[in-house]
Amino acid sequence: MIKENSGKFFRFKLDFKLGYGFAEVYDFTDIQSFDGTIVFVFNRLDKEIHTKYAVENIRSSGIALGPIRLYKYPNTRGIGSWKYLFKSDNFIIEEPNITKSAQDLAPWIYDWDGLKCWHASNWDLKQAPDYVPYHEVRCLETRILNASQGIVKKFTMRILIDSRKDVSDFYDLSDIGNINMFTQLVNTYYPLEKTKDLIKLIPVNFKTA
Repeated sequence: MIKENSGKFFRFKLDFKLGYGFAEVYDFTDIQSFDGTIVFVFNRLDKEIHTKYAVENIRSSGIALGPIRLYKYPNTRGIGSWKYLFKSDNFIIEEPNITKSAQDLAPWIYDWDGLKCWHASNWDLKQAPDYVPYHEVRCLETRILNASQGIVKKFTMRILIDSRKDVSDFYDLSDIGNINMFTQLVNTYYPLEKTKDLIKLIPVNFKTA
């Protein structure tokens, strides 16, 4: 882990002017150069900007998303930039997290529970993966790379869902990018029955599985 780049806290704007979210970023690119940037998003949602923040007040809200892979470290300037707040040397992880994967995962499959080749990343590479039912790895994140804007979109979608709002009233769920973010979110952070209900928001013409 590159300690000087890890434990850094950022504030970002949610879509649709819904407020501000908070993230903590870790840099494992010394171990995994391609997908070593990892982010946690917290449950805290502020409607306004504050002048001071504290680590304990952000972390105590709990983790809403993550650890999620970023394709690059968050940008602090320009469109879609995140505001750097401060750094903590009291890390919540010391090494990259275990992830999930499935050889039969495809963008047009929206209910991941039906896939048969799920496994965790900590399998013995000298042997075949130990395939498990999806419920055994459901809470794990994938190694799918996300842009900072994608993280914002996922958290905004989660806020909408948890507020009992219809995501399709805010995001066009006929757009493949939005579908991907939505599918990744609901299949990881919600129970199966809730996920099946949420998937119904995707227009029928786009449901191929």
